[in-house]
Amino acid sequence: MKLIGRRSVASVLRWVLGFGNIFVALAVIATGLMLVASLVMPDFGAGFIDALADNEDSWRTLMLNERATFLAAFVATLSTWWVLNRLRRMFLAVNQGDAFERANVGRLQGVGLGLIGVQISAFILAWTVPEGIIDDLDYSVDLGAWLGILIVFMLAEVFRQGSAMRDDQQMTV
Repeated sequence: MKLIGRRSVASVLRWVLGFGNIFVALAVIATGLMLVASLVMPDFGAGFIDALADNEDSWRTLMLNERATFLAAFVATLSTWWVLNRLRRMFLAVNQGDAFERANVGRLQGVGLGLIGVQISAFILAWTVPEGIIDDLDYSVDLGAWLGILIVFMLAEVFRQGSAMRDDQQMTV
């Protein structure tokens, strides 16, 4: 099986990312609706949190940390959708034989920003998730993830220089 072009590994990965992107988009919509519902109807948000924690306590107000939990969950799912979408578009450019196009630089930078969003929301979730929902939720700074994000931004710069070199080559007679 070839790596680039029609019926290639890159094409299969693009389709797999597209399939996963559908489910992540549904999760973004669901968490967004939960966030809006918790802001508009705090009793609904408190009831949802209590149901997740198997807590029978009723008629309580939604705490600030629980609102932050809804917000962090929305940011995490939105960031994940953003990363998958950017990667899918990059694989499309690779399949068309134009990996060093200028748009891929912005896509790689978008992937880096999306990964930063996932890391920040993981930190917020570790501090704000109410007790009883997840028992052993502990956050530690993952240096591997942050180094990976740094490498993504460095790779974006490599793509920028590769795009400039490709443009210079195409202008040469």
